[in-house]
Amino acid sequence: MSYDISFKVKVEGVDAYVPVGACDANITWNARKIIEKSTGLEWKNCQNNGLCVDVIPKIEAGLRRLEQSPDSFKEYEAPNGWGKVKGTIQFFRRIIEAWNDLLRWNEELVPAATFWIE
Repeated sequence: MSYDISFKVKVEGVDAYVPVGACDANITWNARKIIEKSTGLEWKNCQNNGLCVDVIPKIEAGLRRLEQSPDSFKEYEAPNGWGKVKGTIQFFRRIIEAWNDLLRWNEELVPAATFWIE
């Protein structure tokens, strides 16, 4: 199983969210500990994890931590080889790239965009 990331905004007047942007980042569930330890995020699967403007800075900080001291997170790698620091770095980069694209594409959506883990 994998975590698939998307950005969504709530539709006014109904209990529904629609995707915005084009985030296609995904990673195996085995990377969960690396993600949580590097970002400080709870990482709630199959739900809205809050506003992107709050979540993305934590992912950016987590990326810096992983790049600056990858060995500090090796103990959280999955023993089966799926869920490594290197893959988590790539995952974070894809999320940040998609976010930056959304910023350029439609900055009006930025304050309302939410971070979904599916």
